[in-house]
Amino acid sequence: MSSNQWDIQARAFQIPYTPFSHNFWVLTNSTHRVTDQIHGLAFHIETKTTKAIGSSVDRLQVFRDAGIPWSLQPNQPTRSCITGDEAQVKERWQAAVNAIPAINALQLCYPNLWEHFHKKNCNSVFNTLGQIMGIDAPSLLLPTWAPGIHLIISQDIINQYCYKQ
Repeated sequence: MSSNQWDIQARAFQIPYTPFSHNFWVLTNSTHRVTDQIHGLAFHIETKTTKAIGSSVDRLQVFRDAGIPWSLQPNQPTRSCITGDEAQVKERWQAAVNAIPAINALQLCYPNLWEHFHKKNCNSVFNTLGQIMGIDAPSLLLPTWAPGIHLIISQDIINQYCYKQ
């Protein structure tokens, strides 16, 4: 990546003491600094707290926050997906940002424990947002075990918000 290029990256947070990952999106600027992050997270309605993995008492919500400190691990699996000038990269990123309210409006319940393998979860958000940004096969980008990554949140939302060149 040249010094004046922005980048959309797929990243994986390795869940401690498990073989699983929480995959998410990162936007970096021309100095390689993280300027934004988008995560699907478990959101506890009463405590207003988020976490990478939740249970059925939580909602599956999308959050945009450049300062989620726990997600950026040393040597985490990372893949550069879209690189280009600032305006070009931010157009794709904005397509994903625009879809956040529609995904959150679904008020999806977070799955319990082993349901993560066959129900929509944070990794399904990752796949959905990747498709919205026009990234080919987001579920195959990182060499991680990310349950739910082959699922999407909504094909209608993908169709409505998909980045158009």
